[in-house]
Amino acid sequence: MKKFIFYLLIFTFCLSFIDIVLALEKTYERTRDNLLVPDGITVNDDNIDAILNTKAVDAEDKIYDYANLFTAKEEEKLLKKIKLFIEDSSLDLVIITENKNLGIAAASYAFNFYDYNFFKKNGLIFLIDKADNKFNIYMWTSGDTYDIYTSKKIESILKYTYTFFDEGKYYKGANDFVEVVHSFYIASKKGDLVKIDKSGKVVKTVPWVDLFVLASALTFIIVFLTFFKKKKGTSRRKYDDYLDKDNMRVELEENIFLGKNVIKK
Repeated sequence: MKKFIFYLLIFTFCLSFIDIVLALEKTYERTRDNLLVPDGITVNDDNIDAILNTKAVDAEDKIYDYANLFTAKEEEKLLKKIKLFIEDSSLDLVIITENKNLGIAAASYAFNFYDYNFFKKNGLIFLIDKADNKFNIYMWTSGDTYDIYTSKKIESILKYTYTFFDEGKYYKGANDFVEVVHSFYIASKKGDLVKIDKSGKVVKTVPWVDLFVLASALTFIIVFLTFFKKKKGTSRRKYDDYLDKDNMRVELEENIFLGKNVIKK
């Protein structure tokens, strides 16, 4: 019985080890003779070092888990959702995990990774940077995607997903990220105004600020028209209206003094 338990533990350990190994991402070596960059990239003295220092990857992998946050099974499930999003939107989606504490260099790292590999022109980059058990998460857009993913939407996505990474729920955070960006895309095609609720669902929202501005404008117009109409109906006639130009005499009417106090001496 003890041997059986021992071998079972060894077998379980091996499965876990294989799962971790399979989750490791492959990279390719860049050289000055073979930079492995897309044809549209202009190589010069200003960017060649950045190119050589950027990981060369298979653009079909989509998930580059250098911090080993996901198992192979989790990557497989994530990849299915990412491919569904790509098929539906024609946008690319890249998830990168690192443990470098990139800080202000995070944007350069992410855009170099995206630009110097063979991803689509239009796409999304999700970078998860783990350092000292703390997380920084980032999202950027590449190409013509800003109309769909505005700064406000990106902020709401990151605010919602950050909690999961902070709690160690790495797969949950990445999974919900993919689901939310997909839902935002679908809503943008329908022209819906949406937000993320507490459960992570993308729901329609009422633009209260816009409605308030519109209501205020309509109220102003109605009040103005009412006042103008009333004023026009009770206003005094111009001086010329009281002239009989043929006889050159002034015709006075009682309504000239309507609403005024006349004091006679």
